[in-house]
Amino acid sequence: MAPLIQDFRYRPEVDGLRAVAVLAVVFYHAGFGFPGGFVGVDVFFVISGYLITSLIITDWQQGTFALAHFWERRARRIIPALVAVVLTTLVAGWFVLLPKDYAALGKSAACQSVFGVNIYFWRTNLGGYFNRTVEELPLLHTWSLAVEEQFYLIIPLVFSALVRFPALRTRRTLLTLAGFGSMASLFASLYGVAYHKVAAFYLLPPRAWELLVGVALAILPPVWAIKGRIVSEVLSYAGLAGILAPCLLYDRTTPFPGLAALPPCLGTALVVWASNQSVHPGAPTSLSKFLATRPVVFVGLISYSLYLWHWPLFAFSRYYQAWEPLTLGYGIFLIAVSFVLATLSWRFIETPFRRRRLCATRKAVCQSAAAALATSFALGVAILLLRGLPKRLPENVRPALSTNPQDDLLFARDMKPADFAAGRLAVLGIHDPNRSVRVLVWGDSHAMAALPAFDTLLKAKGLAGRAATHSATAPVLGYESYGRFGRGKEAVRFNEAVLAYIQKQRIPHVVLVAQWLGYAADDESSPEGRSDGLSGHSSSLLQPALLDTVRKLVSVGSQPWIVLQVPSQPYDVSKLFHRWQKTLPELNYINQSGFCSKPDSSNGIVGDDPAFLDQLRGAGARLIDPRPCFLNGSQDLYQIVMNGVILYRDKTHLTKLGAETVLLPVLEKSFAPFLAVSANVR
Repeated sequence: MAPLIQDFRYRPEVDGLRAVAVLAVVFYHAGFGFPGGFVGVDVFFVISGYLITSLIITDWQQGTFALAHFWERRARRIIPALVAVVLTTLVAGWFVLLPKDYAALGKSAACQSVFGVNIYFWRTNLGGYFNRTVEELPLLHTWSLAVEEQFYLIIPLVFSALVRFPALRTRRTLLTLAGFGSMASLFASLYGVAYHKVAAFYLLPPRAWELLVGVALAILPPVWAIKGRIVSEVLSYAGLAGILAPCLLYDRTTPFPGLAALPPCLGTALVVWASNQSVHPGAPTSLSKFLATRPVVFVGLISYSLYLWHWPLFAFSRYYQAWEPLTLGYGIFLIAVSFVLATLSWRFIETPFRRRRLCATRKAVCQSAAAALATSFALGVAILLLRGLPKRLPENVRPALSTNPQDDLLFARDMKPADFAAGRLAVLGIHDPNRSVRVLVWGDSHAMAALPAFDTLLKAKGLAGRAATHSATAPVLGYESYGRFGRGKEAVRFNEAVLAYIQKQRIPHVVLVAQWLGYAADDESSPEGRSDGLSGHSSSLLQPALLDTVRKLVSVGSQPWIVLQVPSQPYDVSKLFHRWQKTLPELNYINQSGFCSKPDSSNGIVGDDPAFLDQLRGAGARLIDPRPCFLNGSQDLYQIVMNGVILYRDKTHLTKLGAETVLLPVLEKSFAPFLAVSANVR
């Protein structure tokens, strides 16, 4: 049987293609005119599939293929530089990040150490890679490495199984398997883009076809290539156009991957195929010559380290200057620093391990890799369990930075449907099991933040209350959303369990609290297309569902109350104090137009039309509007600090003292009189 691969050797133009890919990604992250530069990752996937398969088949043909040898080479290639970046990022996070964000960084580092960080970013449902809320996550970019690492665990096992069956070791069989695998994965990608966008972006099954394109490319025989220098030139430049056109034409709103990933993936395959020297020995295409020039190849050689180092620099910079967009000059500076770090990393970390100047034996590299991954895992878990180590911050600013889980996060609890059947709800007001429950607060994490005010009020009135809360879950019956502010069918089941509890307990007052505009934005656009969690007002799903919820509560004998949305601030308040903890002359300095939001025409739930509020009242709801109490004396700004009290712990969630300072007076005025009536009839 003729060998599948003949004379596989180093191809400098492939390194040049890596340079194109990494520069597209870097310029995209820097905002330098490549709105679709994220497709550079897809170029990497195809190249990885091609090179890995070529190496496996070469070893296979020579009778030297072994799983241990394959994974040793992958460990030498991937782990040293990756662990160096992860550990450096953890150190930098100590100085830059707030406790909650440092804890999240620790969790992502731990997940990366077990090759599962892409699953972590999917499960956290942060709105997808294109949502600007994730641009401050220092290890976000390692999702693509996790996809490759998972692929590297599977593909050699497949080849190892095929070795045992000579009849399957044919080009036709391998191409058929790669073709079926690619089609299945592509269908998964198409389905995911339509229904599960975040999963489609981050997970291996919807991405595997891109790597399998590279696998098929390595197996295709050279004789299949269309002979003729002109044809090769046309194919190579057509392939380059397939890569560059998406870089210029795609943007954050492009449904991706799915069909949109076909041009860059097939374009990469065309460039590699048309440049194959076994087809035209000694006569490389003009594009191949350019990609093989020393400057371009050098960028390709450092591309892995450049990819690793550039993103943490941008993420930390955006985090530290959350209210100041990166300037052109600063972006160029960050790219220059990235190149310096990448060159040093390639020279002193990547190269010594790959050339066996460090850890020369398989045993040594395996032990070192295991120790390095275990170290980053242990550090990540420790940072997570220690809640981001709040004590590293100056004592005088800790209250401003919400570091005490027994304070601002006192009522932070995600409940499950089973909790309602068992009566395991958060207790508000009087802790007396013999008292009937008079008030139920139902809502998301913003309801959790408001609970201290309800708890204080109910204790003062001598009443018992309960809370039914779950993050990213609107207190709306039948509402099914799959965006950042939504949990799909899980939210539907949760809310049905809440209603059953209300009916069983015959609770007279039910208060709905949520960040309403977040859910409305999810209705209007995909998570990838939204610039933040608040933009866009839509009533397509939320408005009728909320009206139906009010009517249902009335029908079961409860009085529905709706707390209109607390004003959202343009910046994370805790970051403001963290940044200026040493220079802030007084707390009220923060209350200026550059940092505080201004009143707008929003009705507090969805849209600008106050008529919807009238519809809610007509359906039987009573409304509580806290927004006027946040206004300053001039009535033109929503304050962040009031009477020396910091009201927010991020952009939208109130601190415990903030809830008691602003919400409690509102509740005493608009809600308490009805509780007094309720108290008289208990």
